[in-house]
Amino acid sequence: MSTIKSFDPEFLETRAIHKLLSSSIAPRPIAFASTIDAKGNVNLSPFSFFNVFSTNPPILIFSPARRVRDNTTKHTLQNAEETKEVVINIVDFSMVEQMSQSSNDYAKGVNEFIETGLTEVPSLKVKPPRVLESPVSFECVVDNIISLGEHGGAGQLVIAKVVHIHVKSDLLDANDQIDPVKLDLVARLGGDWYTRVTNASLFKIPKPKE
Repeated sequence: MSTIKSFDPEFLETRAIHKLLSSSIAPRPIAFASTIDAKGNVNLSPFSFFNVFSTNPPILIFSPARRVRDNTTKHTLQNAEETKEVVINIVDFSMVEQMSQSSNDYAKGVNEFIETGLTEVPSLKVKPPRVLESPVSFECVVDNIISLGEHGGAGQLVIAKVVHIHVKSDLLDANDQIDPVKLDLVARLGGDWYTRVTNASLFKIPKPKE
């Protein structure tokens, strides 16, 4: 029989808390966020503290947390604060390596599209470009940014309202529903671990009858 080991966050270092949270609250979808600063410099970075929180209005939230090592903020957050726009691109298996590469700490003003070889496509309603290779992209305006703290590891919730959606047509069935097998999503776990949505990993559970 398994035993239970308990932890009190009050007595743990931030890195230890992060490892426990990110390893157990998983798999997590990845927001591949493209933003632009006030000078027109493009940034592209992935965030797995991300999900959908409302459909009416359509709201996505992701969190570019303050860096634990030096308590600095990320370029994505700075750009979202400056221009109030973001494109959230969904990551499939074909682009997972480029997505990972984009998470390097590039200098301010470096365009991760160029560094990773991904392709910029103009958006229709916002200034940041979307990722051509992404199966689904959400053009968003930033409704609000909520800071959860001023210390390293503190989440910074970017509340993004979807204003336009792009979906690769070969992913859609006759009813415009996305085929989860064709979508071929990847998701984050803890450490260097990822998972992939495949036909073998999918199953259905019928909704309970009322």
